[in-house]
Amino acid sequence: MSNIANDTNIRRSDGARKTGQIFQLLVGFSTSFILAASGVEILPSIGLGLFVYSTLWFVDTTGNEIAIAPVVSMIATAQWAVGPYLAYYHDAVTLKYRMYVPEDVYFEFVVPALLAMVFAMRIFSPKINIDRVRDAIFSSHNISRRSIYYLFIVGAVADFSIFSVPNSLKFVTFIGSQFVFIASIYMIVLRMKYRWVFLAVAFTMAASSSIEFSLFHILLLWSTLIASYICAELRLRFTVKLAIFVGLLLLVIQLQAAKAEYRLQIHANPESAGIGSLIDSMVENALFQSSKFSSTVDGTGILNARLNQGWIISAIMNYMPAVREFENGGTILDAIEESMLPRFLVDKKDVNISSSFMEYTGLLVSRDTSFGISVLGESWVNFGEYGIIFMGLFGIFYANVLRAIVFLSRNYPTVLFWIPLIFLQGAKAETELVIVLNHIIKSGLLVAGLYFFCYKVLGWRI
Repeated sequence: MSNIANDTNIRRSDGARKTGQIFQLLVGFSTSFILAASGVEILPSIGLGLFVYSTLWFVDTTGNEIAIAPVVSMIATAQWAVGPYLAYYHDAVTLKYRMYVPEDVYFEFVVPALLAMVFAMRIFSPKINIDRVRDAIFSSHNISRRSIYYLFIVGAVADFSIFSVPNSLKFVTFIGSQFVFIASIYMIVLRMKYRWVFLAVAFTMAASSSIEFSLFHILLLWSTLIASYICAELRLRFTVKLAIFVGLLLLVIQLQAAKAEYRLQIHANPESAGIGSLIDSMVENALFQSSKFSSTVDGTGILNARLNQGWIISAIMNYMPAVREFENGGTILDAIEESMLPRFLVDKKDVNISSSFMEYTGLLVSRDTSFGISVLGESWVNFGEYGIIFMGLFGIFYANVLRAIVFLSRNYPTVLFWIPLIFLQGAKAETELVIVLNHIIKSGLLVAGLYFFCYKVLGWRI
């Protein structure tokens, strides 16, 4: 055990970390400068530069630290800045998903709000070095390896039973189903013998569910959130990580290009759902050979529909306060109240229609469609342009949640392994505040209850 505990060869000095930060800033600034010089307005240029900065922050941090803040920043800037940029500058729109306010009006609010959130998280979030976590565990904790396998089994059972439990238990069952990934994190960091086998099984289960129901966001989120632990174990260099990231990004884009056709196919014939049909759809909609994607409205617009969450925010900005007055913090107080209710085992926001979307955009959606207005949209709903300040405070809130978990890790180091689960909904850019708070608080309480049960009742150290 001593060799593992003293394995510190990839710990970066403060100087190396600062060099990386300067590099990220320079590349992000250069991106903005080049775009502005080529004719793009300054604010969308800054937004795209911020996306590049967040992406490099993510790639650089992955494998060295538990990379939650950069994941949140990268996803948010992609969906709130890159998607809208494509819609405004490259006609990447469909008749359904279009921008409802002029470009300057949208970016004058969104870009400062993104800057406030991203740099609040960058400044205030703790640096959680993965090797130091491993050292702390091996020096102070005798982890029950058997309990880790039990965690995986519980996750597998929950995953298979999630559609057969009552609605009141679906949230708990869903959280339990994610234990397969948490157990895999344990195995990777503690370098257990069959860690890669169990990780492959966990991703196979998630991929199987995603392919069956054509819902890939959970699979993509876990791929991003768990990447840091994998890269730490494999000792990947920055250039290798960047190449892998670009390759996976192209795969995700190709998957998005094929998803619409695949969904139509399995809707018409549910028995056709499977990896074979998905691959056939991806081949038929290959990005670099399909003529159908030469049409910016029908092609790139379809590709951009999932990425661009800005159309919802622009619809809110168009509707409020022209038609409806600002809520002045009303939805935020409601979200806090609902997340604090004692019925913490019930996910009350599991709905098919987004009432907030219809209420604050004035748009109607079909009964089988659900749209979230996002925390950024909610900041406009409540405060208008002053929502920029709220987004900065929201970034500080995320940072403080991480700091609270780090504080708890002084006595329970392995609680850091549960951070991806606690931020599973918070990492998504389309979720509303009530869903984010519900998930963070209730998943946190479930994790606390699990630790109490294992430590006090079973006598296990997990």
